[in-house]
Amino acid sequence: MLIDWCKYVLVTLLIVLTILSQSEASVVRLLTETLQNNVAGEPITHVRTEWDFDSEVSQKRRALFYETHGYRAAKFIERIGLGLDGHEEERRAEQRARDVGRINGEHNINFPPEPQAQYA
Repeated sequence: MLIDWCKYVLVTLLIVLTILSQSEASVVRLLTETLQNNVAGEPITHVRTEWDFDSEVSQKRRALFYETHGYRAAKFIERIGLGLDGHEEERRAEQRARDVGRINGEHNINFPPEPQAQYA
């Protein structure tokens, strides 16, 4: 019963807000601020936060990240591209054989693949 009454009040309020003209913007603002602050609660978007930041720790973590994953995670991307199922070395060998003569990751437009023989 209470939920139905709340829905009725909310629908009525929405209808009234849509009917109001632009000249009554202060009334609309009063109603929306009242609803926002009393029903939805205070917005916490602009709450000031404090962070304990140590620049030495961040420099050490950056060096560790570069060592582990490479600059801009190049090593990490390569590892993911090779797969995680234990067949990484075979895929790496296939990619090296495929990329012979290609400089800086040139693709099929510059180096089209060799035509393969159809069912001989």
